[in-house]
Amino acid sequence: MTETNTTVTSSSRANNVNSVYWRHTRQLTATLLASWLALTFGVLFFARELASYTFFGWPLSFYMAAQGLTLFYVLLLTILSIVMRRIERAHQIHLNNQTGHAADMPASAKENA
Repeated sequence: MTETNTTVTSSSRANNVNSVYWRHTRQLTATLLASWLALTFGVLFFARELASYTFFGWPLSFYMAAQGLTLFYVLLLTILSIVMRRIERAHQIHLNNQTGHAADMPASAKENA
């Protein structure tokens, strides 16, 4: 009887950790998508106003459309990769500590734990 209660308790803890994990993942995704939308829309919408500023001799709106936004998108992907790796490590370690299932840990997390 106690083994079943322990299994149910560890299962509910695992579900709680999973819900926290997905909440963090959704928050990160929403933040990065909002940044992407704001900068992409902002540069295109305010192109005439940005043309009065220069960056290395080019109008800022031209530079941002040609190269700046591409660099920003690469930066967003880098941020996504780094932060998701941290979130996954933290939640996987927390999940393994609560459930005691080290076998469920991915190989990359085992190496870095």
